[in-house]
Parts: sequence; C-alpha cells; structure tokens
Amino acid sequence: MTSRWTLDTVAWHRFDSTLVDPDLLAVVKAAALIEANAADYVAYLCNVFADDPEFVAAAQHWGVEEEQHGAALGRWAELADPSFDFAAALHSFRVLYHVPVELAHSIRGSRVGELIARQVVETGTSSFYSAIRDAAREPVLTEVAGRIASDEFFITVCSPVSPNTMTIGATSASSHA
Repeated sequence: MTSRWTLDTVAWHRFDSTLVDPDLLAVVKAAALIEANAADYVAYLCNVFADDPEFVAAAQHWGVEEEQHGAALGRWAELADPSFDFAAALHSFRVLYHVPVELAHSIRGSRVGELIARQVVETGTSSFYSAIRDAAREPVLTEVAGRIASDEFFITVCSPVSPNTMTIGATSASSHA
C-alpha cells in the first residue's frame, strides 16, 4: 500500500496568512497532536489483532497515514503561527497522554467492537476534516483538510476485514481477565 499524497504534493507556496481563522488554527493544532500520536494506537491494534497479519499490515499503513496527517497539520499550524513549535508540542502531548499499548485484548470488549469503534471514529473524523475544509478560507488548509478527509473516509471503506479479524479472539475482554 502506498499513500495517495505526501507532504511534498501539498501546495505550501499558496499559504496566505491573511486568511487564517484563529479558531480553526486552535482546532488544527489539537488535531495535529492527535493524528501524529498514531504510533501508540497502532501498537495497541497490532497487539489486539496479532494473529491477523493482513489487518496488522493495514493498521501499520494506517498509522503512517495518520502520522502524515499530523505532520501536515503541524506544518500548516507552524506557518499560521510562527510561535508554534509542533515538535515541542507533540513531545509535551506524548508525556501527558498514553494509549495502553501493552494490552493484548480489546478495551472495547471484543475485536468486532474494536472494528466498529474504528469505523465510527474514522467516519466522524472524515466529517470533521470536511467541515474544516468547508469552513477554511486559507487555501493550504483547505487542501490539507480535504486530503485528510478523503484518507479518513477511504480507510472506512477499504480496510481489510478477514474472517480471522472478525472471529479469532472475538470474545469479551472480561473473559480474559
């Protein structure tokens, strides 16, 4: 699997600081941190679905895309607010927020529940970035948010779900305690 876009394909030269909405800037800064922190959640998913190599590969690819989303949003935020240091903010965020990566069973009760949660979150996230795209006047944010919205929607309709993903380990997490 390859990404459909990269940071190099974004038209950064079109950035117009006079069109930055300060409210959207605050939202983008927060979203950048969440997206860029995908590695922890990917590790968790790979543990939960360890016996499904196809899903593990898809989760790892998804993680790369999510980190790219964070990098793109962080770069835009740094252009919009030169005092914002994305790397420092991400470091602080990671110190304060931890996903339970050591778990081997879904915290949502089952692997099916995990998949349903992913679909709901990714669908909502696609809508979130579509709303940012539609509300933004700044052309680079419009482009980046549109690309991310497309990626988030794409993952909901193209994620591999094998019979293994749905059945192996599909019991309640409480039965493994």
